[in-house]
Amino acid sequence: MITIIYHDSFLSVTEKDQFEEQLSLEMRFCLTPDGRVLECNKNGQALVNQFGTHFLNFFSDHVAMEAKTYLKTLSESNDIVTALLQDKVSNHDLGTLYNGFSKDGKINLVGYRTQMMTRLSAEFAHELRNPLTIIKGFLQLSEYTKEYEKYQPVILSEIDRMYTILENYLTMSFRKCNYKEMNPDALCKSIISLLSAECMVNKVNFDYDVTYSENYCKIDVNKMKQVMINLLRNALESFEGQVFEKKIFFRGSVEDKGYRFSLSDNGPGMDTDVLNNLGQPLFTTKSKGTGIGLSLCKKIIAEHRGTFCVSSIPHQGTTVSFFLPFVSP
Repeated sequence: MITIIYHDSFLSVTEKDQFEEQLSLEMRFCLTPDGRVLECNKNGQALVNQFGTHFLNFFSDHVAMEAKTYLKTLSESNDIVTALLQDKVSNHDLGTLYNGFSKDGKINLVGYRTQMMTRLSAEFAHELRNPLTIIKGFLQLSEYTKEYEKYQPVILSEIDRMYTILENYLTMSFRKCNYKEMNPDALCKSIISLLSAECMVNKVNFDYDVTYSENYCKIDVNKMKQVMINLLRNALESFEGQVFEKKIFFRGSVEDKGYRFSLSDNGPGMDTDVLNNLGQPLFTTKSKGTGIGLSLCKKIIAEHRGTFCVSSIPHQGTTVSFFLPFVSP
């Protein structure tokens, strides 16, 4: 049997900058009534550099007339007018959504790529679903054990995390990390209760082995919880339709220059085609998946200057791990 390995040092600095640039992509233009660009921001300048200083040049011939009509409507209206226009670089999404208005004989436009908005919506839904899943699991567990007070702190903590996610998106600060230096094994212990409870609710056997570390890593605890919960959910969902004894094993181990966190399952495993696309934004094999979970994990691990590895044997299981470097003495 062949063991398939997917290894990635995750985002380079340049790729990380591009990822974050996509999240903040907003094009602004100030135009003459006939469409000549007078001013623009950095993202708008990219279009100007590629296609010239006239707004209509951004579009192919069959769309240029629609864009021209939109400019005419703006010039004649006292309100903000919105249009979805397919420019020459919008081949992989619906187009660019433009909001515009006319003032002092000039047209002001703000454009947003629909691909970027779709991605943000998917990320937002995905990150809210994580704490909701945990809350649901602990409520089910408390109903089963009748130990409501035991699980109340975790439920309230996850509700607080939902508020934090909402606040971060409202302020567009989601990509910022709140690091603190801590023992990585302490992080492991803080998330084991979450993992074990989820496994219990889903009738999956859970075991773990965590090695003590004298060294510290720079860690954003909430972000790392997101990563581990995403990996656990992927493992649990891989068991769908399986009738054998389901097992998940979590390990925390010390390595040279860093600490490795790994999660193993005895699910169906993955083939080469799936692994080749693993971690790509919006790629999913699930009927109800967003394809955003693993790419978010990828971004978080990159922000922690870590690496990521998947090993998978078809019909035997998968191990997903990530490595975080120790803080230099």
